[in-house]
Amino acid sequence: MAQLAFSSKTPPLLKLEPFLGLDLSVSATQIDHHHSPDMLNMLNINGELTSRTGFMRVFKDSLGAGRINNLYIYSKIDGTQILLLAHGTKLYTQSGDAQPTLLYDGILNRKLNLFTVEGKCYVMDGIKYLVYDGATIKDVVPYIPVLQISKNPSGGGAANEDFNLIGNKWKDSFSGDGTSTVYQMSLTGLDSTTVTAVVGTTTITEGSGLTVDRVNGKITFTTAPAAGTNNVIITAGKTVSGYADRIKKCTMAIGFGGANDTRMFISGNPDLPNHLWRLGLYDPTYAPENGYYRMPEKVMGFSRQYDYLIVERQNGKHMISFQITSEGVVSFPSKPINNQVGTVASGSIQIIENNPVSLSKDGVYMIVASNIKDERNVVHISKAIDKKLLLESALGNAVSIDFDKKYWLAVNGHVYVLDYTQKSDRYPYGEWYLLNNINASCFLEKDDFLYFGSSNNGMVYRFKKDYEASAYNDDGVAIDAYWKSAQLTFNAPEMTKYISNLYYTMKPATKTSVELFYSTNEIEDVPIQTKAVSFNLFDFGNIDFANFSFITSTFPKSVRTKVKAKKAVIFQLRIQNKKLDESLSILSLGIEYRTQTKVR
Repeated sequence: MAQLAFSSKTPPLLKLEPFLGLDLSVSATQIDHHHSPDMLNMLNINGELTSRTGFMRVFKDSLGAGRINNLYIYSKIDGTQILLLAHGTKLYTQSGDAQPTLLYDGILNRKLNLFTVEGKCYVMDGIKYLVYDGATIKDVVPYIPVLQISKNPSGGGAANEDFNLIGNKWKDSFSGDGTSTVYQMSLTGLDSTTVTAVVGTTTITEGSGLTVDRVNGKITFTTAPAAGTNNVIITAGKTVSGYADRIKKCTMAIGFGGANDTRMFISGNPDLPNHLWRLGLYDPTYAPENGYYRMPEKVMGFSRQYDYLIVERQNGKHMISFQITSEGVVSFPSKPINNQVGTVASGSIQIIENNPVSLSKDGVYMIVASNIKDERNVVHISKAIDKKLLLESALGNAVSIDFDKKYWLAVNGHVYVLDYTQKSDRYPYGEWYLLNNINASCFLEKDDFLYFGSSNNGMVYRFKKDYEASAYNDDGVAIDAYWKSAQLTFNAPEMTKYISNLYYTMKPATKTSVELFYSTNEIEDVPIQTKAVSFNLFDFGNIDFANFSFITSTFPKSVRTKVKAKKAVIFQLRIQNKKLDESLSILSLGIEYRTQTKVR
């Protein structure tokens, strides 16, 4: 507790600023008087206790019932950006305030996996694997690997690339000897794909210059190819049941390659929940057969810390690193780094100041070191709000974003906001705040604005800036913003107190007012004044004759309000604004009181 100011001439004054965040870790009488045990839609912005801004529709008409499954910015190589959004079975593009334009119909009604590589956007819905180039969207055409090179007609050769799980085709590269007509492929049991060969510069097709023994994988040429080095390239097909589904059923991805994002790592296949796969070098159409990892349990998502890829597991965490030898051989070794703290919500994973953060069954945790296996390499950063957060249903549906130097975690219409710039000795990772009426299924940052997709009504919303007109409403609905003080004993729980006056400093705005209430151990929600106190600025652009004001100065306004609460052992203050289009910013709060008699 801070020291109370006593004077022989004036009663003591308890100063409540600086205003800090929500603290539910102890009872309302035990927290320090700078924190709040109950606050909603209020944030500390530049030292001011300020109501949050509201949000507006991005486009006019709903896409229909149900959630927005994705919001994604596709950036083309030329710098063009296209906003993609998914709702139901449809994928749309959207620009400005225009209604979304249908791009594709026939995706699964679920969260999509979208990522961009080499200027193309890839879309995975758990069944389909699509690619979009800004003009057309179509099924991915799998890369055709060369499995072996420098093969003799009878077989052998040097291993070159792995079979591609996504596709069925592969190539073998032979060195003709001028006499052999039968060429042994590296795989047997070929499928019905037409076999082709390029001999030198001439293309030969099955049934016109060659025949195929599919069971034994033998290709017989009518005329023996000439002698040469890797001058006979044969393309054939082999379908392995379930191979393509290993990749197409994945639901999450991240780019990683050490210091560069050279390859996509994917996971989330419900049939193989503990597997992840490494795709090709700058080529998501190639999934090497042996480029997979098997984790101890279900993979929940990915994050990165410095040059490491962090695999967030259900009950722990793995680390994958990048290594390259002097001969240019690349490898991605993995190892566990924590087997105690897992992740329950894939959508909760974010990077905060280079540290991965995610929601576990016990609260929000941050990885502070990934280069050693040590249970102390994660820290619990949500102790202040766990008593409320962990009571939320369906925590696995939580979604998040790192925006405006704050971690936003949304679930069930609530958003738990960690302002990680507000570090203190008690909470060294930041202060927590609570917002409501934000039914978010996904977030997106675009042009320094925060967008979110609705979890229930097929709409996309954008949070407004405080300088915009009508910034303080949620799509036309008033915002209930309030802050409660700790339950104050004034460091004298054995004494009754007389609370005489309240002093506060308020920031003028186009529309602003405050209502004040107090509660004691004897009585609750007593209004401190008969009506809300307003400090509306005169604004030609937004004249409200019902609340007309000639105030033109933006200087803060200091107010003294009489309280006259007698024989209070415990005192709690509530400040509130729940009026449409009004803001509330408090810069200081002081409570004047004097002790009376000992509690009987």
